[in-house]
Amino acid sequence: MTEPAFPVAMILAAGRGERMRPLSSVVPKPALDLPDGPVISSAMRLVEEAAVERVVVNTWHLADRMALAIAEVELRHVEIVFSEEQRLMGTAGGLALARQRGLLGREGPVLVLNGDCVLALDIEALATRHLEMGDAVTLALLPHLDPARWSRVVLDTAGLVDAIRPPARPGPLEAPFLYPGVMAVSREALDTLPVEPGQVPELLWGPAQSLKRLGGVVVPGHWREVGTPSSYIEMVHQKLAGRTTVHSTADVDPTASLTGCFVSRYAVIEAEAVVEAAVIGEGAVVRRGARVVRSVLLGAVEAAPGERVEDEIRARPAKTS
Repeated sequence: MTEPAFPVAMILAAGRGERMRPLSSVVPKPALDLPDGPVISSAMRLVEEAAVERVVVNTWHLADRMALAIAEVELRHVEIVFSEEQRLMGTAGGLALARQRGLLGREGPVLVLNGDCVLALDIEALATRHLEMGDAVTLALLPHLDPARWSRVVLDTAGLVDAIRPPARPGPLEAPFLYPGVMAVSREALDTLPVEPGQVPELLWGPAQSLKRLGGVVVPGHWREVGTPSSYIEMVHQKLAGRTTVHSTADVDPTASLTGCFVSRYAVIEAEAVVEAAVIGEGAVVRRGARVVRSVLLGAVEAAPGERVEDEIRARPAKTS
């Protein structure tokens, strides 16, 4: 795109992350560390690639920790603004609140992205469809990866959303598409949202579909959900590709043995400890001679001296005074 199609973007990052517990009790799901940055960083890089000048991020659950994660992501020529919620507003309510606060400007469509997934999309077709076809809302779509696992979007011949169906095996004539959490929202549709808790499917997609103005377009790229501890571990190992990555703030004794693992910020690994295919994150401690295998330790937790921790998830917030 030679000119910015979207003057402003909003990344949704306020949720509690229930399915990610216990990890999300320590760190918000979009702020969870990956070897190449927090989960939310891929959405932020997409905004930068789209030449968006301002991105608004809504926060609520562990808002201060969310802000720290975002501060680590370096974006050029992009202004980052926070919309902190005093109560959880939901996906539609968060958009409405940011609009009411004047954070989303007054002109042009808004690019809206989920902050709790890893994605790399070329959204030029999304911008083109939205600007040329007069959609109230346009969904970026991908060929479906697993219709039995995630909801599926069905388009008609005009590129309008005919149905959004729950996970199931598609019918013989159905071409299912996956919504990866990126959409364009017209100013008109944005202005209809009430400033109260509510969700996008009911308050934004439903009205647009009833007016035959909910569009969809397939875009190049890929998406992966990071919604549960198991999917988080899978994503870490996918990015590691067998390597070991240690954050610059971590304290690792030179006699410790690390194999295919990710050691995140302020983690401590003491002498003669062994860590294999594990994530040691955010202040967790592996004591002398402990062995941690295929596990996640996050927050105020530790593997005791000589202890073997295998296929476990341990997470606990640090105590506050």
